[in-house]
Amino acid sequence: ACQQRWPLLQLSRKALEKQIELEVECTSELSGPRSRIVLTLEPERVCHRLLWALGDAFPPAKILAELESGLQARWPQCKIRCADDLFHPSGLFQILVLLGTLLLVVCISLLIDAADEVVHMPPAVAQGRVKRKELMLSTREERLDQLAARLLLTGSVAQLVLLHTVAATFPLRSLHSPFQRDLGCLAAYSTTALRLCRLVAPVVALKMPLAMAVRFQRLRLPLFPARGQLGPHTLAFFCALLLPVLTAAAAWSVRSSLYSQHQLFVSLLQAVSLGSCLAFAAYFEMVKWAVFAAAGLVGLAFFLFARYVAEFTNVRLLKAAQLQWAGAHILPVMGLLLAAALEVESGVARAIIDFICEGQDLIPVNMCKQMLRKSST
Repeated sequence: ACQQRWPLLQLSRKALEKQIELEVECTSELSGPRSRIVLTLEPERVCHRLLWALGDAFPPAKILAELESGLQARWPQCKIRCADDLFHPSGLFQILVLLGTLLLVVCISLLIDAADEVVHMPPAVAQGRVKRKELMLSTREERLDQLAARLLLTGSVAQLVLLHTVAATFPLRSLHSPFQRDLGCLAAYSTTALRLCRLVAPVVALKMPLAMAVRFQRLRLPLFPARGQLGPHTLAFFCALLLPVLTAAAAWSVRSSLYSQHQLFVSLLQAVSLGSCLAFAAYFEMVKWAVFAAAGLVGLAFFLFARYVAEFTNVRLLKAAQLQWAGAHILPVMGLLLAAALEVESGVARAIIDFICEGQDLIPVNMCKQMLRKSST
């Protein structure tokens, strides 16, 4: 592998074998319940750095799979496993991925239903002219709010599924917890994880700009500045549009030669994601508690990220990885919070109007509902 990667490198097999003997620690656990031999490379030494550099072209999962094939061919009477994959061995990660996938299918179904209601909206509802017999129909504003909420819900669940799928593809999870590895390093271990981060993650990041576009359309706010007027919502929307770009940049920079750029893109992605969530919450009309909750989560996320940067700078990588995973889970949780608040706002307004109109005797109930709905829009 070294000769294929660096043809001009003068590295003899004998010298490499000698270096491996010096830097590899072998621990036999054949008599234990797991029946295994653990080989540990000393960090930041020659072999460790060679494997890290080789990871740009040969992911460690591929190297471990080839090593497993070679050992199995040499000792066919033994059952040898050098790497884990997405489905084997089964455990908690597979259960989480399966449950998350089933939940994601349900969310996608709800999203399709909400989009269908908006697309096939009756003309009277779309124009805000609801007749008496149509008073029980959802209004234009309610349908758009539900669509934005379903976009956030589906994107947040997809984000959680993606995170745990990347963790499940870690080829050494039987030995080490994936949550003790930096997300960038974890993705570099497996071709499957890299493809998920590079191809699926930018699509999932579209949830915020799409939800913002629908929400601002419901509030009748122009997405693009008109006559040179640049509103705060326009800046928030353009910042949200950067999320897929920054996600793709962070995923494609997972290389040893570009790791400094990767950390920069991760920092920008974290800041823009938190800012977009807070800007989205600022435009809630009724559920102001969601604004304070989102602000609290943003503050917590920035605190965790500051701690992560400090630990990473001081080369305390285990603590840094745990802080990064905690911060990575805050973003989908914040998306779920915004989706729930939006669902409440779209449904609570209708419930309050029905309660007020059905509890008074001054004017007809249907007329009261029509008046209050027009005043709320």
